[in-house]
Amino acid sequence: MKVFDCACECGRTFEGWFDSVESLDEQIANHWVNCPYCDSTNVKRVPTAPHVQGFRDKAKAHSQEELLGEVRRQVYQMARAIIQDSEDVGERFVTEARAVHAGTAPNRTIHGQCTLADAKELLEEGIDVLPLPEGVLRKTN
Repeated sequence: MKVFDCACECGRTFEGWFDSVESLDEQIANHWVNCPYCDSTNVKRVPTAPHVQGFRDKAKAHSQEELLGEVRRQVYQMARAIIQDSEDVGERFVTEARAVHAGTAPNRTIHGQCTLADAKELLEEGIDVLPLPEGVLRKTN
Protein backbone atom coordinates (compact mmCIF):
# COMPACT_ATOMS: atom_id res chain seq x y z
CA MET A 1 0.00 0.00 0.00
CA LYS A 2 1.16 3.50 -0.81
CA VAL A 3 0.08 6.76 0.77
CA PHE A 4 -1.03 9.55 -1.58
CA ASP A 5 -2.21 13.07 -0.86
CA CYS A 6 -5.49 14.24 -2.35
CA ALA A 7 -7.43 17.50 -2.29
CA CYS A 8 -11.14 18.18 -2.66
CA GLU A 9 -12.81 21.01 -4.53
CA CYS A 10 -12.96 23.00 -1.27
CA GLY A 11 -9.16 22.86 -1.01
CA ARG A 12 -8.98 20.47 1.94
CA THR A 13 -6.13 18.00 1.72
CA PHE A 14 -6.19 14.46 3.02
CA GLU A 15 -4.26 11.26 2.50
CA GLY A 16 -5.39 7.90 1.27
CA TRP A 17 -3.86 4.45 1.00
CA PHE A 18 -3.91 2.82 -2.43
CA ASP A 19 -2.26 -0.12 -4.18
CA SER A 20 -0.72 2.12 -6.84
CA VAL A 21 -0.96 5.51 -8.49
CA GLU A 22 -2.95 3.87 -11.27
CA SER A 23 -5.45 2.51 -8.77
CA LEU A 24 -5.81 5.95 -7.21
CA ASP A 25 -6.32 7.63 -10.58
CA GLU A 26 -8.95 5.04 -11.55
CA GLN A 27 -10.84 5.48 -8.28
CA ILE A 28 -10.76 9.27 -8.60
CA ALA A 29 -12.05 9.02 -12.19
CA ASN A 30 -14.94 6.82 -11.01
CA HIS A 31 -15.73 9.20 -8.09
CA TRP A 32 -15.01 6.46 -5.54
CA VAL A 33 -12.73 8.68 -3.43
CA ASN A 34 -14.56 10.92 -0.96
CA CYS A 35 -13.18 13.84 1.04
CA PRO A 36 -13.40 12.86 4.74
CA TYR A 37 -14.31 16.46 5.64
CA CYS A 38 -17.03 17.45 3.13
CA ASP A 39 -17.77 14.07 1.48
CA SER A 40 -17.15 15.54 -1.99
CA THR A 41 -16.15 13.09 -4.72
CA ASN A 42 -14.63 15.90 -6.79
CA VAL A 43 -11.05 15.23 -5.70
CA LYS A 44 -7.66 15.25 -7.35
CA ARG A 45 -4.25 13.81 -6.59
CA VAL A 46 -1.73 16.36 -5.32
CA PRO A 47 2.06 16.04 -5.01
CA THR A 48 3.03 13.68 -2.25
CA ALA A 49 6.34 13.66 -0.44
CA PRO A 50 7.64 10.28 0.67
CA HIS A 51 7.80 9.86 4.41
CA VAL A 52 10.83 8.16 5.88
CA GLN A 53 11.13 8.25 9.63
CA GLY A 54 14.57 9.52 10.48
CA PHE A 55 16.54 9.26 13.69
CA ARG A 56 15.26 12.63 14.95
CA ASP A 57 11.67 11.59 14.25
CA LYS A 58 12.18 8.42 16.29
CA ALA A 59 13.69 10.42 19.15
CA LYS A 60 10.81 12.90 18.96
CA ALA A 61 8.23 10.08 19.00
CA HIS A 62 9.99 8.51 21.97
CA SER A 63 9.99 11.80 23.90
CA GLN A 64 6.29 12.29 23.07
CA GLU A 65 5.56 8.82 24.43
CA GLU A 66 7.46 9.69 27.60
CA LEU A 67 5.54 12.95 27.92
CA LEU A 68 2.22 11.16 27.42
CA GLY A 69 3.19 8.61 30.05
CA GLU A 70 4.09 11.38 32.50
CA VAL A 71 0.80 13.21 31.86
CA ARG A 72 -1.13 9.96 32.35
CA ARG A 73 0.74 9.28 35.61
CA GLN A 74 -0.08 12.77 36.92
CA VAL A 75 -3.76 12.51 35.93
CA TYR A 76 -4.05 9.20 37.79
CA GLN A 77 -2.23 10.67 40.80
CA MET A 78 -4.58 13.69 40.93
CA ALA A 79 -7.67 11.51 40.45
CA ARG A 80 -6.59 9.23 43.28
CA ALA A 81 -5.99 12.25 45.52
CA ILE A 82 -9.51 13.51 44.78
CA ILE A 83 -11.20 10.21 45.58
CA GLN A 84 -9.05 9.56 48.65
CA ASP A 85 -11.12 12.07 50.61
CA SER A 86 -14.45 11.23 48.98
CA GLU A 87 -17.19 8.79 49.85
CA ASP A 88 -17.81 5.80 47.60
CA VAL A 89 -21.58 5.65 47.07
CA GLY A 90 -21.33 2.97 44.38
CA GLU A 91 -24.36 2.53 42.17
CA ARG A 92 -26.30 5.16 44.17
CA PHE A 93 -24.10 7.86 42.64
CA VAL A 94 -26.81 9.57 40.55
CA THR A 95 -29.30 9.68 43.43
CA GLU A 96 -26.69 10.87 45.92
CA ALA A 97 -25.32 13.52 43.55
CA ARG A 98 -28.81 14.96 43.07
CA ALA A 99 -29.46 14.87 46.84
CA VAL A 100 -26.18 16.64 47.63
CA HIS A 101 -26.93 19.24 44.95
CA ALA A 102 -30.47 19.78 46.30
CA GLY A 103 -29.21 20.06 49.88
CA THR A 104 -31.19 17.05 51.12
CA ALA A 105 -27.99 15.10 51.79
CA PRO A 106 -24.83 16.27 53.56
CA ASN A 107 -22.51 18.36 51.37
CA ARG A 108 -19.53 16.13 50.61
CA THR A 109 -17.42 14.84 47.77
CA ILE A 110 -18.67 11.51 46.44
CA HIS A 111 -17.69 9.01 43.79
CA GLY A 112 -19.41 5.98 42.31
CA GLN A 113 -20.71 4.50 39.09
CA CYS A 114 -23.16 5.85 36.54
CA THR A 115 -23.81 5.58 32.85
CA LEU A 116 -22.67 8.14 30.31
CA ALA A 117 -26.32 9.14 29.78
CA ASP A 118 -26.75 9.68 33.54
CA ALA A 119 -23.58 11.79 33.67
CA LYS A 120 -24.86 13.96 30.80
CA GLU A 121 -28.19 14.44 32.60
CA LEU A 122 -26.40 15.48 35.77
CA LEU A 123 -24.31 18.01 33.84
CA GLU A 124 -27.45 19.41 32.19
CA GLU A 125 -28.95 19.83 35.66
CA GLY A 126 -25.92 21.88 36.72
CA ILE A 127 -24.36 19.11 38.81
CA ASP A 128 -20.62 18.83 38.23
CA VAL A 129 -19.40 15.33 37.48
CA LEU A 130 -15.99 14.18 36.32
CA PRO A 131 -15.39 10.78 34.72
CA LEU A 132 -12.36 9.06 36.17
CA PRO A 133 -9.86 7.19 34.01
CA GLU A 134 -10.10 3.41 34.00
CA GLY A 135 -7.94 1.92 36.72
CA VAL A 136 -8.04 4.85 39.17
CA LEU A 137 -10.24 2.92 41.56
CA ARG A 138 -7.93 -0.03 41.99
CA LYS A 139 -9.32 -2.84 44.06
CA THR A 140 -6.57 -4.51 46.08
CA ASN A 141 -6.79 -7.91 47.73
